[in-house]
Amino acid sequence: MVFFPKLYDSGKITQIAGAASITFLKGSAVVDDGAGFLTNAASGTAVDIHFVTVEAVVTSATAGDLVEVLRTWGAIFDADTDADPARTDVGTEADLATVATINPDASTNDLFYIESIQGALADRLVRGFFLAGAPNS
Repeated sequence: MVFFPKLYDSGKITQIAGAASITFLKGSAVVDDGAGFLTNAASGTAVDIHFVTVEAVVTSATAGDLVEVLRTWGAIFDADTDADPARTDVGTEADLATVATINPDASTNDLFYIESIQGALADRLVRGFFLAGAPNS
């Protein structure tokens, strides 16, 4: 279960300091922990997803270990869903179900725009992009 970059991801990899004692899995959505370090995004988070991990890392007990991440701005991702999507989910905005899946039936926080369904509905795979917050906010 991951967010897998498909298009427009060239040149967007960077390294950012991670919070202490965090297990980051490749392809996971990450957010700032409020202290300037990355941590895994929480299920149902209302925080914009600006980065997805490109490597698996377990940070040490001291915050600051570097984590390789991909900036999500403008990139297109294949994303796993927590349930079979419906054709009517195309063109809608969805919430995070977990750190590495979206919930196509939830649209409280509208963090991921679903452009298309990839394969059969039972494959639970959609293509789309992460949305940024309200313009000019």
